[in-house]
Amino acid sequence: MSRQAQPPLWLSDIRAVVFDLDGTLAHSNPDFPAIRQALGLTAGQDILAHIAGLPAAEQGDAMATVHHYEMAASHQAEWIGGAAELLQFVQQIPLPTAILTRNMRQAAQLTLSRLGLSVGVLLTREDAPAKPDPAGLIHIMQIWQLAPHQVLYVGDYLFDLQTAHSAGCRSALYCPEGKPDYADLADLLVPCYFEFIDLWRGAE
Repeated sequence: MSRQAQPPLWLSDIRAVVFDLDGTLAHSNPDFPAIRQALGLTAGQDILAHIAGLPAAEQGDAMATVHHYEMAASHQAEWIGGAAELLQFVQQIPLPTAILTRNMRQAAQLTLSRLGLSVGVLLTREDAPAKPDPAGLIHIMQIWQLAPHQVLYVGDYLFDLQTAHSAGCRSALYCPEGKPDYADLADLLVPCYFEFIDLWRGAE
């Protein structure tokens, strides 16, 4: 992105930004390999989808395992480099901001508290169907009364891009360690938040 001469034209149309939380704004991703091992899953399996498919009598214990790891990660949450500055930049434009996360509300609120992070709207999997279902993102757009092309969703994983695509929103993929195999689904690749801020300033 640092070699990109001009910001994309659509960036000047953005009127609000929705962020993923874990791995996007905060170092707070649960230990997914450990969760999958505890639940007997293979690498890459969707944990929440697996639990939803279990018999009702087994879902409670499985979700308790997930909760344990989510809370443990949130207790150690720290800002990702440049994320606080990006959020501050967006809010000073000023644009409304929201968080849409697959995490549970208690863990998400703990992460926000540790970081002193404040946004206008927080939606978790307890408030809307989990990503990649676009319902949560669509709900946020309805709150703001904005069209999809006016909303940017910033995330770090495939589900984030799929959610934005299904909702008709623009997407930015935070990818500091290089392009994943699903990077082509993103409207913009963001290896560095400070570079993203500079790029956005060029669109104002």
